[in-house]
Parts: sequence; C-alpha cells; structure tokens
Amino acid sequence: MREVWLKSYGVFGKVKLLGLILSGIGLFGMMGFIVLEVIMRNLFNYSIPGNYEIVQNYFMPVVTLPIIVYAFSEGVLPRINMLISKFNYKFQKGVLLLLLLVEIVIFTLMTFYGWQYAISGMEAGDAFPASGSMYPIYPFYFLIPIGFGMLIIEMVFLFGKNLMDKDVSFTVSENKNEELYVS
Repeated sequence: MREVWLKSYGVFGKVKLLGLILSGIGLFGMMGFIVLEVIMRNLFNYSIPGNYEIVQNYFMPVVTLPIIVYAFSEGVLPRINMLISKFNYKFQKGVLLLLLLVEIVIFTLMTFYGWQYAISGMEAGDAFPASGSMYPIYPFYFLIPIGFGMLIIEMVFLFGKNLMDKDVSFTVSENKNEELYVS
C-alpha cells in the first residue's frame, strides 16, 4: 500500500513541478511583456494596445493559479500548526484531520462550481475588450477549477499520510524531494 502511495505522490509531484514551470514561464513572459511596454513607451512613444488588460487577464492567472498547490504542499501558506503545536498529539491529529476534511469539502465545492463557470464561459465565448478588440478569456477560467482540484489531491495525500503515520504531519513531503516521510 505504501509503495503505491509513494509512487502516486511521485507522479503528482511531477504534475506540481509542471505547474511550477508554467508559473515561471508566465512570470518571465509577464516581466518581458512589461519591459517591452516600458521600452516602447519611453523610446518610441508607442504603447502596446491593451497591455494592462493582457497582463491582468492572461499573465496573472497563469502566474498565480498553477503555483498555489506547490506553495500549499511546501508549507509556505499559514497553517493550523501555528495554533495547535502546543497541544497533545491526539488533539493535534484530530484537529488536523477534521480541518482537512472541511477543506476537502470546501475545495470540492469550489472546483465543481468553478468548472461550471468555466464551461458556461466557454459556451458564451467570454472575452474582454482591449484597445478596441475582443480577446477570449474563457480558456483561463479552467485554471481555477484545475488549481482547486490539485489542492484537493494534495489534501487527500496529506489526509492519507496522517492516517497511515503515527506522527502529525502538516505537509506530505517532509524531506522536500516529493517522497512521503517514512517513520
């Protein structure tokens, strides 16, 4: 069972790494686009049409949404361990498992309704105006439920790890190389 768990989390770790790479590419693309805009405006007195809207609607979602699950898995985001670390083991374990269940339910609802919103946006052909043209936005709507879905998967791995191990753990990978901590 633990072997399958380790291999599954290893595969998921590769998916998280792809999200990290996508966010990095988006960040460098956004920086390049902004630098190009500043150069064009200051040297050639020409502004890229719709630059603000393109950064806001294309680059920002690509930079932020795929990396959320990576930040969650690395323990960067504030967690409940700051509050319950002084309590005994059973209380910590119970609170953590309850909190994970609540988070899984909430993120499942957000994934479900986010997916419905993305589908309706795709059907309607949602777009945003920039410099007199309409640019499609609906493909980026799908990043939201995909990001929340990946958070659910990470939380399920964390829930399973806390059920299998005797220790209380707030991240799945204790040693930062995407493998489960074996106690």
